[in-house]
Amino acid sequence: MNIKPESLRTFVTVADCGNLHEASEILGRTPSAISMTLKQLSEQLNTELFETDRKSNLTPTGQFVLEESRRALNSFDESVRTIERYTKGEMGVVRVATVPSVASHLLPAVVSRFQQKSPKVRLELRDTDSVMVATAVRNGSVDCGVASLSFASHDLQHELLLEEPFGLVCRPDHSLANTTQPLKWQALEGVTFISNGLCEQIRNERFMRINSRTAIQVHNIVTLLGLIQQGMGVTLLPRLAVPDGGEFCFLPLADKTVVRKLYFLENRHHRISPAGQLFKEEVVGSFKEQKI
Repeated sequence: MNIKPESLRTFVTVADCGNLHEASEILGRTPSAISMTLKQLSEQLNTELFETDRKSNLTPTGQFVLEESRRALNSFDESVRTIERYTKGEMGVVRVATVPSVASHLLPAVVSRFQQKSPKVRLELRDTDSVMVATAVRNGSVDCGVASLSFASHDLQHELLLEEPFGLVCRPDHSLANTTQPLKWQALEGVTFISNGLCEQIRNERFMRINSRTAIQVHNIVTLLGLIQQGMGVTLLPRLAVPDGGEFCFLPLADKTVVRKLYFLENRHHRISPAGQLFKEEVVGSFKEQKI
């Protein structure tokens, strides 16, 4: 039995009004069209729904069908409203992976604005390195990501968000801390340099030789900064990766081409949800306004 919701809606309206004329004004249909719909519904159910043609009194079956129709239509209408809210991005879940510096410096403001606009959307955030961000986007464990491009992101859809400069990071009492001019590569040759995973993004040949000779390589930024704080050496990091507060000095480089590029990453083969698209728009708009 294939009963359409609009047939039930027509029946409920006529039963509430008690006549075809008033129901036709509410439904925006002619009395004859409404009468035909009621006839078809009666034939589908193989029973009479009204005691007389005047539609003022329901049969016992008609009363039962009315009660069930109300429940069915309320459920149907709520489902439609839920679908509409989802397609407008007003509800759902958005899973995001990002590099730690973005998670701590830029994402909080984005999340705050997004929650104000879409309070019923749940955000699931995780921070990890660029390779793992790309891997998570590819395997579908997150919907989108913010990270640098890597070998793991070659097949992902990507949009440039911002560029930030690398600089030398050291303690305030380090011999280089009082340098007033941007540092040239030769300045790194006389100090203990601690390598990190982000250094792989710097393709300058002179620096690559320096980086290859380092005795320590650290991939965790918290651990790296702990070593710097203990006076064990210096490193190069993007500006966002360096905490504010005076514990570290961030010294600009003379080579202005040395930058980290951050991208919004998506899986080419899977569209993000409407809520995810709204989150992307918030990220893109916010990041492109940044001046670092």
